[in-house]
Order: sequence, then structure tokens, then C-alpha cells
Amino acid sequence: MTLLQLVQKNWNSRQEVDGETIVTFRIQRDGRITEIELERSSGYAGLDLTAQRALFLTQRVTPLPSAFPDDHLTVHLRFPYRR
Repeated sequence: MTLLQLVQKNWNSRQEVDGETIVTFRIQRDGRITEIELERSSGYAGLDLTAQRALFLTQRVTPLPSAFPDDHLTVHLRFPYRR
């Protein structure tokens, strides 16, 4: 399963308002998701928290490939919300 598929299982894009949140986080070499932070707010605390919660619930994704040169990968993920 891809990163997006894993996160989408824990996230609901259908909300009462339209908006977009961007969250940044790190994928550690073993696949753990860490350092989840709000990069750009939607202007609605509920939407921002829903995006961050999806990553906290996902917790782990596929480990980084052995050929990947760093010990982590920083990801900037966009969460678009629609009514």
C-alpha cells in the first residue's frame, strides 16, 4: 500500500467547509512517521487537526529503501477538504 493510501484510510476529506491544510512530517528509515507539524493552516482548527490526526493514526508506512542515502525523508502533504 502506498503512503497516500495508508493516510487516506485514516482521513476524511468530506467536511462542513472547503479548505486545504498542508502538514509536514518525517518518515524514518524504518517507516515510522515522526515530527508531524502544521505547515499551512486551512484557517479552520478542525480541518488542521483532522489532517494531523490522520498521520498520528497511520504511525508507520513502508520503510525507506536501503539505497536511500539519508536516515529520514521529509514530506509535505496536502489535505484538500470539500463539502
